[in-house]
Amino acid sequence: MTDALKEFLEARVAEIEAIDDLTEQVHAAIEARQQLAASDQALYAIQRSGIEGLHEERTWAEVGGLFGRSHAWAEAIAKGRSAKRGKSDHAAQPTPRAGAVEGHAPDTTTP
Repeated sequence: MTDALKEFLEARVAEIEAIDDLTEQVHAAIEARQQLAASDQALYAIQRSGIEGLHEERTWAEVGGLFGRSHAWAEAIAKGRSAKRGKSDHAAQPTPRAGAVEGHAPDTTTP
């Protein structure tokens, strides 16, 4: 990240933190995050395209090595399967055990 971008982001965060009205502060934070998300998607597309282009002349291992990463990282980015793209907020919640929704007690017997 360039120093100018880092400084801009830090200043924008400080500006939003300084807003006294909490409703206004939240609106500003939401807007800033939406703008960041849109830019992140555009940058990801550039990254993906570049990695695909590099792979036309190099192996996945060589492409990954250019960025200090693995061959799997390079291939996943190029194919749109990076971990960053697959995460969602609800995935952090544990999955209830089978039968829990119906109110059944867990099976404690061992086979």
